This record gives sequence, structure tokens and C-alpha cells, in this order.
Amino acid sequence: MVNNQQRTLKALSMLQLAYTTDMSEQRMLLYVNMLGDVNPVTLEQAVANLINKCKFLPTVAEIREECTALSGYVNAHEEMPTALEAWEKVYRVARSYGYEKGLAQLDGLTKQCAELIWQSFNPINGDSFNEMSTRSQFIKNYEMQVDRERERNRLSNSIKDNHLLLKAREKAERERALIGAGHKQIEMTATGNLVEVAKDDFKSIGDIARGAYGKIN
Repeated sequence: MVNNQQRTLKALSMLQLAYTTDMSEQRMLLYVNMLGDVNPVTLEQAVANLINKCKFLPTVAEIREECTALSGYVNAHEEMPTALEAWEKVYRVARSYGYEKGLAQLDGLTKQCAELIWQSFNPINGDSFNEMSTRSQFIKNYEMQVDRERERNRLSNSIKDNHLLLKAREKAERERALIGAGHKQIEMTATGNLVEVAKDDFKSIGDIARGAYGKIN
């Protein structure tokens, strides 16, 4: 029976033929280990795509990027608008629906970033509206948020098979929820810094929903 490592090796085998002098046995083992979490079918096609356009051996990062793009296309994921496209929608909505009702016509990241500059469309500003400055602020923030979301997705994907890191992440999210709900206390770290931590007497998110810990009647 073929295991996952063997399927990954098979998917990457074209690299040895295409880049004979660059793909040593040790490097191939590294690639197999680093790309073992990728669907072998997607990986094989991504490798073929890269061989057709790369003069030099693709890095692990380049292969992952191609796999992500390919997977997104196959699964018909809606492409995120560019910063300029998002701004054009915001501007169009503001002109069509006005300051009072326009924001409600937006959603997702576009709305999130529009909220920060929406006051610029307030009629009370009169002729002081600076389109160039407002557009620049929106685009800069939008691109920053897109990069942040991509990084979150990359990190999330990188630890999906690491149970220790997944548990640590889940614990941190639970504690953040407790702190956000007001169940927090101040503690001093070993370096002397004061930080907010979840109270020890609230053991789960369910405790927040009940308003207290203990038995549910």
C-alpha cells in the first residue's frame, strides 16, 4: 500500500528529471518532508506548471504558492478584489447611496477598511473632501489587511498537523475569549511586565455562557 510520503515523492519526482544537477537526494528528502501536507494530485500538477515556467529549481515556497493558487482555482474560490477595485466600489457606493446609507451596501474586508475613512464622505465636510488622500489611506490599509490575512492562513495551514501547536493555539483563543468577556486578572511576568490573563476560576467558554462555573441546573 502506498503511503502519503511515497505519493509526495512521486509527485515531486519530475523535479529530479527537469533539474538533474540541482535536485540531490538530500534536497529531495527535504522537499518531501516540507510538502508532505499538500494533496499529492495538486502537488504533481503544481510541479508540472512550475517546470514549464521556471528556469531554475523552484523553492518549497514557490511550490506552495503554486499549489495554493491551483487549489483556489479548482475549488472555485472567489478571488479577493484588488485594493484599487475595492476603493472604486467604496467610492461608487458613497456617491450612489450617500454617507448615511452607503456603508451598509459594503461587506467583508472592503467594509472593514471603508469604516476607517467613511467620515471623509460626510457632507458636513463640504468641499474639504480630499479624494487622493482618502484613497491612499484606504488602499494602504486594505493591502495591509490582505497581507495579514494571507499570513494568518499560511501559519494556520503550517500547524494543522502539529497537535502540540494546535492545542497551544486553542488554549490561547480560549483565554482571549475569557479576557474579552471581562474574566481577567493582572499578573506580572518573569521579566517584570504586567499582563492580562484569564482568571483561574473560569475553566471554559461554557462558563461564560452560564455566567458562573459549576453544575448546570
